[in-house]
Amino acid sequence: MVHLLGGHTVGVTHCSFIKNRLYNFNNTGSTDPTMQTELAVSLKLKCPYTSTIDNRVDLDQGRRSLAKVGEPTSEIVDNFYKQIVIRRGVLRIDQALALNKLTKDTINKVAISSNDYFLTKFQHAMVKLGAVEVLTGTQGEIRKSCRAINKS
Repeated sequence: MVHLLGGHTVGVTHCSFIKNRLYNFNNTGSTDPTMQTELAVSLKLKCPYTSTIDNRVDLDQGRRSLAKVGEPTSEIVDNFYKQIVIRRGVLRIDQALALNKLTKDTINKVAISSNDYFLTKFQHAMVKLGAVEVLTGTQGEIRKSCRAINKS
């Protein structure tokens, strides 16, 4: 999972998905304390509290975040992984990877390694994900909410 989320380097989200981290984290009325202050200030400018426009926000806040989606880049490690190590993860899940005791060593290794190291790990993770067999018919269900089993 850690290596697959490196794909966020070319992803985007919208203000509506991060406003809780910016303005009312865990109902505290404050910004998520795991988010770097400078990033929070920057995102608040892009996502004002009272705005009715759901602006787009790049998941990768590194210097190459303006690259076009699909444009080849050799800076995945320089951007996404190094950004989350310094608490610049836009999504809570991304930032949690760099802080969680089970994943932070892997994040740190990728952040200091070459882009080729990441790409090899990403490729292996994609192949592994592709081998997951899809359940059909009555073997499984499509969840209405990803985090909970559907009520009967």
